[in-house]
Amino acid sequence: MPITPFHYPVAWGLSKLDKRLNLPGLIVGSFIPDIEVPFLIIFFHGVLPDHLILHSLIGAVTIGVFISTFVTVLLYPILVSMFFGVDRVKLNEVCRLTPVLVLSCMLGNLFHLLLDLLMHPFNPTLWPFIDPYNIVGILVLALAIDGDIGLGFQRANILTNAITGLLMIAILLNSRRNLWELIFVGKIYLKD
Repeated sequence: MPITPFHYPVAWGLSKLDKRLNLPGLIVGSFIPDIEVPFLIIFFHGVLPDHLILHSLIGAVTIGVFISTFVTVLLYPILVSMFFGVDRVKLNEVCRLTPVLVLSCMLGNLFHLLLDLLMHPFNPTLWPFIDPYNIVGILVLALAIDGDIGLGFQRANILTNAITGLLMIAILLNSRRNLWELIFVGKIYLKD
């Protein structure tokens, strides 16, 4: 799987494709499915896989959107202003509860699943209807040249992280002025 922050380029790209979308909602939505991973590893290691409910379509569009919306409206402005010095007033304005913010949170969750779907040997995307072990990512299959799914997963993981990591670097290098505001708010507010 891509390291969680490496889902950011997908959120950023979606915000560039449609300027009406809310970048903070896309960012949080693209990160939220991975909050289940540490809990599943810590409390259910060896019993359950590390991806389950939030990595399913049903979980992503219900629980994932709810958590993403809550985090975007209430926590994102506090954390981004505290750690990156972005103006809290600007963050509160862009993170206010609107239908576009909720839609952006949903799209962030869904595109997280889409990116993960490419490169996992275990995909709970259609859980509980289809056994997650029956859905192997297309990139895993393509890179399992010798028929070894485990090796195909490792190759897909390296390739996906390299591509998304390079995209992150390109976004950072391209954002010279007001870097944190551009990255976390999506707009640069000019002083009057």
